[in-house]
Amino acid sequence: MLATIIGVIVVSIFLTLGARSIIGKVFGFLYTRIATEQYWANLFETYNIVQMVGLGRLVETELRSAHGQPPARPFGRREIISPWKELFFNPVYLYRQPLLDYKKVKTEVIIGPGARYPLKLKIPILIGGMAYGTALSAQTKQALAMAATIAGTAANTGNGPFLSAERSAAEKLIVQYSRGSWAKDLETLKEGDAIEIQLGQGLWGPAPIEVSPSRLARNPKLRTLLGVEPGEKAVIPAKLLEVKDDKDLRELVENLRQKSGGVPIGIKLGATQWLEKELAVLVRANPDYLAIDGLEGGTHGGLGSSLDALGTPTLYAIDRARKFLEKKNLVGKISLLAGGGLYSPMDFLKALALGVDAVFIGTIALMALVHTQGAKVLPWEPPTTIIFYQSKQKNKLDIPQAAESLSNFFKASTREMQIAALCLGRNHLQDVGKTDLSSINRGLAEYLGIKWCGEE
Repeated sequence: MLATIIGVIVVSIFLTLGARSIIGKVFGFLYTRIATEQYWANLFETYNIVQMVGLGRLVETELRSAHGQPPARPFGRREIISPWKELFFNPVYLYRQPLLDYKKVKTEVIIGPGARYPLKLKIPILIGGMAYGTALSAQTKQALAMAATIAGTAANTGNGPFLSAERSAAEKLIVQYSRGSWAKDLETLKEGDAIEIQLGQGLWGPAPIEVSPSRLARNPKLRTLLGVEPGEKAVIPAKLLEVKDDKDLRELVENLRQKSGGVPIGIKLGATQWLEKELAVLVRANPDYLAIDGLEGGTHGGLGSSLDALGTPTLYAIDRARKFLEKKNLVGKISLLAGGGLYSPMDFLKALALGVDAVFIGTIALMALVHTQGAKVLPWEPPTTIIFYQSKQKNKLDIPQAAESLSNFFKASTREMQIAALCLGRNHLQDVGKTDLSSINRGLAEYLGIKWCGEE
């Protein structure tokens, strides 16, 4: 106690007598240097470089220079390309009257209605695929699953190894059939309430993923779960090695349908300019749902995590996929899910209005999950350090508290969507459609087939 008092007194004296003088001298020195030196030697040129290149690109340049590897962004792309902000909802007053109680706006959704055991959810917001081990900690995966259960939606295993604690916590769980060699045994597949064949992701397409031998040597449990021998690396290749053509894909879908006992079988791929050509192949395999991950979709690590020019923006991918299903008369037969850069309830509802049956979220779900717990690792670590498998801080995550935080986000988001639907005079979130949208962008309005704000 005495030492603390003395320390406070010393600091107070320093601040009173010396700090103002020191700060004045420092700023005077900097001002003189900036005001007199040539640009090539001027400290201000650093500011110009940051403005020109961007702080994010500058930091990534340093990381590439330091490690000789693509920088593994933990949350993927930094920018939202889809013009969601240029879309607006059209409230009604007397032309078609609004509802009286938002609580009566229905929210449930059925994924894979033609499956023997469809995936029935209370809300049209799912947790996207995020992997245990290669990305997230067991605590994080368990908290995500608990939150999904509370909210009445589904969690997703992602392309990592199967985690029994996640299955125990999740009332509804989608098991991903990844491009890797693990988690494909019959016992694992039968644990799923749906199975999702993962062909790629929005941000980096089908880029391969590697887990180095050195990292696996430090994590023998993870190495065992991935089925890798000592000294070997774990690899998710660029494609499903067991699928060489659409015939193989069709056989895989049917095989998974039989092994699982009839749960929905979905196929996930990253959005691409070749979307219609890819969808033409996929629908011949007779899946129960399609999951489209737009360019803005987040992802963790891997060899291609900073390749942020791969793919097609989410908004355009949604509209094109919906039009494709309409043209093929498959709406209501094959469910359409989409994700990638969807952060707010109005983003979710706009995606529903464009024709998806449900959305899946990742980055924003993790932000809600961490909530105030991020303060546990400040100021020396970013708040989200607490969620990763490799982090020394992962045991600090309070699982029930994290689950409650995310479930609150789901609850609030659903309520906001219901209130918006009330203003549109819609009884169900699934009834919100393109006629409820308008845009300030005339070209976008024409493309989507919705009203432009500048005309009747």
